[in-house]
Amino acid sequence: MKNIQIIILVLVPFFLFGNMASPYVAGTQPATLSGIKNCSVINETIFIKLQNFEEDESNVKYKIIYYVNSDSNQTIPLVFYGIGMSDFIHLSLNNETTSVKEINKKHFYKLQFSEKDSINVNSEDLVFFNAKLKKGKNKIVVEYLAYLGYNRYGFVKQYSLSYSLYPSKFWKSFGSINIELEADDAIAIYASNIGNPVEKDTKFKWKINQVTTTTIELIITKKISLLSEILLFLHPFGISFLSFIFLFILHYKSINEKYKFKNNNYKFSLSIGNFIIPVLFYVLFFLSYTLIDFSLGQSNSKHGYVFLFIFTLPFFWLFYGLLMLIIDRKLKAKWAVNE
Repeated sequence: MKNIQIIILVLVPFFLFGNMASPYVAGTQPATLSGIKNCSVINETIFIKLQNFEEDESNVKYKIIYYVNSDSNQTIPLVFYGIGMSDFIHLSLNNETTSVKEINKKHFYKLQFSEKDSINVNSEDLVFFNAKLKKGKNKIVVEYLAYLGYNRYGFVKQYSLSYSLYPSKFWKSFGSINIELEADDAIAIYASNIGNPVEKDTKFKWKINQVTTTTIELIITKKISLLSEILLFLHPFGISFLSFIFLFILHYKSINEKYKFKNNNYKFSLSIGNFIIPVLFYVLFFLSYTLIDFSLGQSNSKHGYVFLFIFTLPFFWLFYGLLMLIIDRKLKAKWAVNE
């Protein structure tokens, strides 16, 4: 059965990715979808439950309910396509459990939507079954588990969910879509291409009245404190730069005091400051990563090779030393004139 065309009607599939690109590829073989012109999706409801959030083995439980209107009594083949599904899968049609048909595993298939639309898929991501539809309204429920993908780089781990709406245009018509996302812990929707949700406690709800996009894309993070938000906004560079401004002002005042009061206690303020302040800037820069992680209640977040920043210290020493030397000469000349 390898590489054969499955001419079927495809329920709206759920895609779960970890920073992966869209799986759609150009079709090569034309075909006609069977049964699609006499079935309509009245409504689709997507329940998403995040479990063990923030753990390496975090997973997500999906319960997707379709209300399908059939123009007649008929039995049609349907396939559900969900990347990242676990072994658990439960199907029901009109409140009765439906068996999944066996297909040859570890092979690739072509799902043909129309003459110009098809995708190559892994058989392990397919759930194939025959749907005995009655005339009128039918209820199809798909439940399954999958692991949740995430991006571990950066201070706040980002989880991405993508839900494909692409096959919806191949039904006779497609109604509204209700989405409800829930988690055990407090979470935040970092980004969404379907607008802002209605939020209550740990639940987020959306409603799509008309399908205008091919994919629903959500990026989810844990909810963070106001302090963490401020620190993240500043970033380690911003935190160290503000500290540097404060140290620079102190250094400037120290040099100014040396000439204003001719105080020998400030004799070495120029040279000592030229050495110490750039070093403190870099120390504070690296310590800021630990500070932000501490505010988030975590440790050792990943940021690539930020330690290479230390190799710019000699250039900073040179720049800062020249700057303060110019300032020192100007202050010396200023107080000499005042005398």
